[in-house]
Amino acid sequence: MKFFKKIFIRPSQLVLIGDQVLMLFGFLSSMIIYYRLLSINHIPVFSVMYNSLLHLIFAIYAWVIFNINKKVIRYFNSNDYLNLMFIIVLIHLSTFMMSLTFPEKYHLKPEIFFISFFVTSIYIIATRFLISYLYFFYNNPRSVKNQKKLLIYGAGELGNFIKKSIDTHYKGAYKLVAFLDDDIQKIGRYVGDTIVLDPSNNINKIIEDNQITDIIIANKTIQPIRKAQFLENIISANVRIKEISSIQSFFGADFNFEKLDNIEIQDLLNREPIVLYDEHVADELSNKTVLVTGAAGSIGSEIVRKLTEHNASMIICVDFSESALYDLQQELLYKHSSKRFRFILLDIRNQQLTEELFKEYAPDYVYHAAAYKHVPLMELFPWEAVQTNIIATAKLAEIVIKYNVRKFVFISSDKAVNPTSIMGATKKLAEVIVQTYSAKQDSTRFIITRFGNVLGSNGSVVPLFKKQIMKGGPVTVTHPEMIRYFMTISEACQLVLEATIEGDKGDVFVFDMGKPIKIIDLAKNMIRLAGYQPDVEIKIEYTGQRPGEKLFEELFSTNEILQPTHHEKLMISKNNTIINFGLEEILEMLRSLDGNYNPDSYKKIIKQLLPEFNYIGEND
Repeated sequence: MKFFKKIFIRPSQLVLIGDQVLMLFGFLSSMIIYYRLLSINHIPVFSVMYNSLLHLIFAIYAWVIFNINKKVIRYFNSNDYLNLMFIIVLIHLSTFMMSLTFPEKYHLKPEIFFISFFVTSIYIIATRFLISYLYFFYNNPRSVKNQKKLLIYGAGELGNFIKKSIDTHYKGAYKLVAFLDDDIQKIGRYVGDTIVLDPSNNINKIIEDNQITDIIIANKTIQPIRKAQFLENIISANVRIKEISSIQSFFGADFNFEKLDNIEIQDLLNREPIVLYDEHVADELSNKTVLVTGAAGSIGSEIVRKLTEHNASMIICVDFSESALYDLQQELLYKHSSKRFRFILLDIRNQQLTEELFKEYAPDYVYHAAAYKHVPLMELFPWEAVQTNIIATAKLAEIVIKYNVRKFVFISSDKAVNPTSIMGATKKLAEVIVQTYSAKQDSTRFIITRFGNVLGSNGSVVPLFKKQIMKGGPVTVTHPEMIRYFMTISEACQLVLEATIEGDKGDVFVFDMGKPIKIIDLAKNMIRLAGYQPDVEIKIEYTGQRPGEKLFEELFSTNEILQPTHHEKLMISKNNTIINFGLEEILEMLRSLDGNYNPDSYKKIIKQLLPEFNYIGEND
């Protein structure tokens, strides 16, 4: 039999006891202030006793009802302190009102309760501040090895959320040196104990002087071009850059620095994003049947995703890649179960099956994204490029006319301009064929869109660099002077859909994508965004210019006439390419190569058909 039992006082009980001592002490202090400091009078002992006991009863009752003692003191915020003061007011008011039921000789002056409220509030709140300070003082490590220095871009709600989360979860591993903000009303002021600095004023000196290791962008209102300028200014510094778009993305889980978003390479495009998407596109496609070839590819799948935002009666997704089409099917059926889709596994080079498809579904619009696009591979297998990029496009053009398709949008490439590769030449000949079919009839409108390099598309340089960086390098660049135009997948799809509305017969739509970017700069920036130093932690190797590859791409040739449109960044090229052969002659010459697997034979025929074809070989 145990005669003694271990007494254990819970923290909430200790807080309750301590706060009531302070409540009582505050009430008694008000007596001393009133009867000894403000005036010299006899202290009514029995009045003080009765009112103090009543005051304590109300205080205990309020603390229990409002669970004040169960709130963790170190996490008190401004709302908690305001609520606490309101409860103290309520306690004093209740005590005063109830004391009026006592005999008059036990009444206290109202001024005493007024003084008690202020004194008690100071005791209660100051004690909580002291406890919070002592807790963090003794729990934070005095010195942290390899402590990281941090800047937070954004001194608003998101920035403060990041600061508090890091203080709570990383306990001294990071030191916030400063907030950065573009708001002139905040610059030079303090958020808590942290100063707000101007990010456009000597940012690299701030980074260097304070040995900054990490920067977090926590500003959801920052304009893309401002973000790009900021990143361009700091990208050469050896710092890790992360961003957070919303607090909601961290709800339901503990904060983790690694959960912050990485900066994507498209954020470094130092230009305003091109925005064309408008309601008239949705109106045009409403209740229409739309067919997309190459629907499982990078561009094709994004076109399909954009089309799901409109009220098309049916979206037909055609591709001959089984796995990619299956992945697209699962994604769309999960996200858009109410939409009508058809997923067709089909090689568009099969004219008979393609025609059966049109006969069954009678599409109103066709987006032709199916193509072979990889320059080095098409140099080795030109017969594949000819069959898919040219012959299949010609067959498809015949079919859309036969089945009265309203509009046919062909997706071309900037490599079709002054082509130096088999891939570029086949795209150029496909443009010519599409425009020829367009001129022969009026029932179907044929439209061409010409892309630059699409960031992140399958087989593009960005995914390649990412894989190489993840493996620790080296990152391979073909030539130090190679430059390219770049656009995002979103911008590319806007061009396609806008062309649906604005395009006339045979028009070629081109974006003004600003200044081209050096591939070597792209590689270095991607390495820096991954948190490494180029040529120090991740090596860059030059592999040499590949066959068919230009040092720079062009969006239009000198013999093309450019016309403005309703948007300053969107232009129409009126193609003046001179071909000395008719449509049937072109197709017959290409068909004559069937069964021929000599790449030189294809180069010779293509050169005859397309005088501007200027092939770049291995020794050029």
